[in-house]
Amino acid sequence: MSIEARPGDAPAPDNMSTEAPLWRRLAWFVGLWAASVATLSVVAFLLRLWIS
Repeated sequence: MSIEARPGDAPAPDNMSTEAPLWRRLAWFVGLWAASVATLSVVAFLLRLWIS
């Protein structure tokens, strides 16, 4: 298979964007942040149980 354009293929428009919408990128950011805070909280809780 070739990724080169064949004769007769339409060129890709310049205004096509493969970037996700802002709300989706922000949702991922918030989700990853919340998951990291939750993970850190669990680790801190387990350490407190282990030390005491």
